This record gives sequence, structure tokens and C-alpha cells, in this order.
Amino acid sequence: MDIYIDYTTVIDLENDIGKYTGAGNYTRDVIRSLTERGIRAKILVYKGFSPLKTCEKDLMSDGAVLVETQDLTDLGFAEGDILFLPAVTGRILKKAYRIKKRNAGLKIYAVIHDRQHNISAFDPMDRFFYEGILSFLPALYIRYLVKKLVYDCFYPLWIGAADKVFTVSNHTMQALDHKNLKRITYLYQSTGYEGYDPGEGDGYDDMGDYILFVSGGRPEKNLGRALLAFRDLCRMTKTCSRLCITGIDREKLYRIAAHLKISRSFTDERVISYDYVDMKELGRLYKNSRYLLFVSKGEGFGLPVLEALQFEKTVLCSRQSAVPEVAGSIFYYVDAFNLSSIRDGMLYLNEEKNLRYREGLAAKKKKIANLQAELDRQVLADEICEE
Repeated sequence: MDIYIDYTTVIDLENDIGKYTGAGNYTRDVIRSLTERGIRAKILVYKGFSPLKTCEKDLMSDGAVLVETQDLTDLGFAEGDILFLPAVTGRILKKAYRIKKRNAGLKIYAVIHDRQHNISAFDPMDRFFYEGILSFLPALYIRYLVKKLVYDCFYPLWIGAADKVFTVSNHTMQALDHKNLKRITYLYQSTGYEGYDPGEGDGYDDMGDYILFVSGGRPEKNLGRALLAFRDLCRMTKTCSRLCITGIDREKLYRIAAHLKISRSFTDERVISYDYVDMKELGRLYKNSRYLLFVSKGEGFGLPVLEALQFEKTVLCSRQSAVPEVAGSIFYYVDAFNLSSIRDGMLYLNEEKNLRYREGLAAKKKKIANLQAELDRQVLADEICEE
């Protein structure tokens, strides 16, 4: 019996590196857990991929078995083999359905992190993130409806190919619960930052007082309302904080700000932006931030919330979808779709006594979250290796 782990879905081909996302970290954690048990899984990568940078360097350089492929459906599997899909998308689930039809003796285990195409409310503000036809509201709305219809119709069929389904939140588990599921459970996620010190680094330790916002280039993260709320905060207080955004290039930030009637001068003066940052760089940004602003409209888990905990930072976060499951009562929750709610939350954390109180809670919760993640990591490895 061989265990195959799909790594293709978390490879950034342009940078020849594993994506630093929740799904990417989850995949690396699975590989690490199996390696610690002495199990050498076969890792499926794209042809030509060289795991020599940051997150893969230590993970895959020590005798890892890499299997190159351009398409999972081209692979042949033996009776009893396990194909573990740690970062399932609709496209990958469709392929799993085709693979299972050709390899009846293959066991397929799938991890579904979220269903972001089924965020409960269509948001017209998403058009600001696109150029071309999707910047027009009717076209974006039609796309939203088509994606929702396709997945609502075909997910029940495709998911039947998986012998086990794992999710990272109860919210996602309930969204997927239907008769075609053979087995489903959810497991708490770790971050890779447990016990990790990112050290010092040029450009990240002398930025002054700033609020951190991660993955700003993705519409579901709700950057538009965050920018408007931050502008209101600056108008209403004497705060000297700046807003630091990762995952977005400067031109895209300028375009979104212009749509929101936020001046270029304000953006240049009060908003810092980074495109891609690696794990160490992001760790430094967490470490030196005032708090994390995480007002996402929909999450399968909400990994940045847990990452902020590792640096004992509090989070102003949305109460939508799975986010409240991550840390329970210790953070300050707002309505992601309500600008006034976000602004009021920022005003609350602008008060030092409120910020310090929430940081104290975060320090206590960090220990609990790490114990939970370690336990569930062991359970996941047991589930994969179970005969």
C-alpha cells in the first residue's frame, strides 16, 4: 500500500514554491506528521518543481519521494493505495470522481477547507477587485450565480468519490452534510508558528504602529470595507497607526481605493502594502503589529486568526461563517457586511486598555489552541494510516 499526497494544488508555479495559504500549511503539516511516524508518502508535484525554497526546503529535502505529474488523472494506482487530497477545490473533486471510477480499489481521502463560492450574500463591492468584464456588476453577478448553481448540483455527486472527508470547521462540515458522504469529520488546524520565532528583519521591525490585514487581494477578505473603516478611524481619532496589507500589489490597491473615493495621498501616507511575503516575513509582521484586522465575509476556518494567537495578538474579526470557532470568546467580533460595525470595532481597539485586555486573553487561548491542534494532528495521521 502506498500513500499519495497531492501537492499540486498548493504550488505557485510562477515562484516555484508552495503557496503560503491555510491549505498549503495544512498540506505541509500532514507530510510532516507522516514523516515523524516513519511513513514516506509519495508527494505529487508538477513536473520541474524544485522544493528548495522556504517552506519545502527542510520538509522535502530529506529523502522525500516526489512523483511528477501534470494531471492527477494520468496516474495509475494499485489496489489498496490511498490518495490524500489535502486542499480540495471543485476542480480537484471532479478529478477525484473520475479517478475513482477508473480505480475502484483506490481509497480517496479529501480535505475540504471551505466553499467560498457559496458565501451567503453576493457583494457588489467585489467588482472593484477585477478588471475587464468582471468589473461590471451584471457580469459578476451572473458568474456568482453560475458557480453557485454548478457546485450545488455537482458537489453531491463528486463528493461521493471520497471514502473519507475531513473539514477544518464544523461550519464547513454542516454545509457539506448530505447522503452521498461516506464519512465526514472535522479537525482543528495548526499554523506552523507554534514555538516559532521569526527573528528580526530589515523593513519589518521599524514600521511604527500599524494594524495588519492579510491576503488583501482576495475579494472574500473584504478589503474595501476595511479601508473605509480605517479611513473613518483616522478622521475620528488622533491615531498614528497605519494599515499594513499583504497579498496585494500597489496598483491594485490604488484601483480599489479610487473606486471607494479614498484619495491617493491618504493611501500613500497611511497604507503600507506587500505583495507576496513568506512565512518568516509574515511572522515578523504579526509580531510587530498592533492587532490583526480580519473582517472576512466567509471562511472555512480562518487561519490568520490562529496565526495572530501565536504572537499573542488580538483580532478584530467578523462573526460570519467559521471564524468564531477558532478562538471563541476572546476576540472582538463585528459584522463583515456592516461598515459601521467594523469602524466601531476599530474604535474599541484604539483604546489601549481594551487592546491590552484582549491581548491578555489571546495569550491564555494560545496554549489551549496549540493543544487542540496537536491532538487533532495526531488523529488525522491515525485516520490516514488506518487500515
